[in-house]
Amino acid sequence: MSEAYLSAEQAKAFLAGHPRVHWIDIFMHDVNGIARGKRIRAGDLMAFADKGFMVPSTCYIMDMRGSCVEETGRLWETGDPDLQFRILAGTLAPVSMKDATHAQAVMVPVEDDGGLDPRRLLQRQSARLAARGYHPVTAVELEFYVSTASQDGKFVLNTPPGMISDPDWQQLYQFEELDCASAFIDDIYRIAEDQKLPVDAVLQEAGPGQFEINLKHTKDPATSALDGLLLKRAVKAAARANGMEATFMAKPHHDWSGSGMHIHVSLLDDAGKNVFAGDPISPLFRNALGGLRATMGDFMAVWAQSANAYRRYQPKSYVPMAAHWGFNNRTASLRVLNASASATRVEHRIAGADANPYIVLAAILAGIEHGISHKLDPGSAAEGNCDASDAPKVPTAWVNALAQFETSKTVADAFGPAFQKVYAQMKQAERIAFERVVTELDYQWYARVA
Repeated sequence: MSEAYLSAEQAKAFLAGHPRVHWIDIFMHDVNGIARGKRIRAGDLMAFADKGFMVPSTCYIMDMRGSCVEETGRLWETGDPDLQFRILAGTLAPVSMKDATHAQAVMVPVEDDGGLDPRRLLQRQSARLAARGYHPVTAVELEFYVSTASQDGKFVLNTPPGMISDPDWQQLYQFEELDCASAFIDDIYRIAEDQKLPVDAVLQEAGPGQFEINLKHTKDPATSALDGLLLKRAVKAAARANGMEATFMAKPHHDWSGSGMHIHVSLLDDAGKNVFAGDPISPLFRNALGGLRATMGDFMAVWAQSANAYRRYQPKSYVPMAAHWGFNNRTASLRVLNASASATRVEHRIAGADANPYIVLAAILAGIEHGISHKLDPGSAAEGNCDASDAPKVPTAWVNALAQFETSKTVADAFGPAFQKVYAQMKQAERIAFERVVTELDYQWYARVA
């Protein structure tokens, strides 16, 4: 799968057009979706554009804390070799804040050693569909919270001054909170414009200081996923510039709304026709929905990649906990929208905002391909409150989700045994480390009565 890389001539032209840029952040995205890389001086950019970067292969086995997970067997056993990375063409852009002295660019591996690169994982799923003559059109929607700036790296969810902090006083779709955050939102869109991120609408969500930003559809899923990751970075940069902090944590407060990642997907044929369109939808779309339903539980460890993400799955929260589908129904995990033939698509609503959009999209496309290849039927569309339907439940405990993921033949067939094994080992190690910690709540609930 070939990529286009930044050339030295393009680097030179960029520096000439941005003389105030002194520093450039060059980064890749690991399995968790975390940006890892180097900050270089602007004068060194042309040399790096030609020769690329050498990055330790263990960047692909790092946990959320940046520690390499020994349980994968890919640390000491491998000698931790370097991999060559090159700067991805079209990603070099300024970070347009007040001083405008920084820029950024994304680097990608020249060779995907070991099958662990999330971008290439997604590209392989796109290629499987392309071999059948189908081409995904995708878009990412992300929810997040803003908070006052944390001290000493210790995050505390605290609604910024001027915004309502009462969760019972929801400002959903209103403008007062948007007005309070106008400078912050302006900065997001300024950064996005310079980075050519296809940002669409912004809206006030249900939680205090919670917002949603939508990205426009693209005809390349890898581009959609990268847009989602770069939007996160833009939101966080804009928050810092305005004395705040932004988090895409899936459930930052037990009483407040969780933050989700909704993915919109349709399929085009070689002629550009939406093959999901029909009356009301096409038989092929039904097969795709059947595959998404059948594989939803297998990929739950992807939709919810952290301990915190599983706190989001609560009744009556617009967060699906079963594999159901319905027409224009926000309680469904698979919401079918078919107002017009060209816009007929599925909105996949189960993933948390903290998940890696590369892997989320790869899992969705794998489910679609599975349904088409096996001609699966999704059954009847759910109506009303899907929480009350008899649809198959997905595992909403982390230990169960990982057990299903690491033994799933569907996951092995789609992602390859190497990725399946390493991802499961990384997340099992993270789960064990997280769950072994005794918290203050343990003492409050159990110490005196045990």
